[in-house]
Amino acid sequence: MFDAASRGRYSTDASIYQVEPLGVVVPRTEEAARTALAIALEAGVPVLPRGAGTSQCGQAVGEALVIDHTKYLNKILEVNTDAAAAVVQPGVVLDALNAVLRPQQLWFPVDVSTSAQATIGG
Repeated sequence: MFDAASRGRYSTDASIYQVEPLGVVVPRTEEAARTALAIALEAGVPVLPRGAGTSQCGQAVGEALVIDHTKYLNKILEVNTDAAAAVVQPGVVLDALNAVLRPQQLWFPVDVSTSAQATIGG
């Protein structure tokens, strides 16, 4: 999405900063995300992975191609209790992950005030 309205929605996060991105990609699959990254790399375009935009310091905004993983790439793929490990997509919300881990007496030890919205991948 390269229209002004779409780019405008991604020009802010929870911080005071406002920086309009070059464009926005909302991949439906991991392959689509890899393709967007490859095209940006080939064109020399900076990339900004973006989650829920809960950063209070401006890390979720920038003059780059924003790749938003929250809409489609938001699944918990595997929990391995023996290894105390989980495989998740970047759009998984921190509180949702910990809710799945809690019955196995596991926890992803990131303690942020925005954990109800913050995503693992940005």
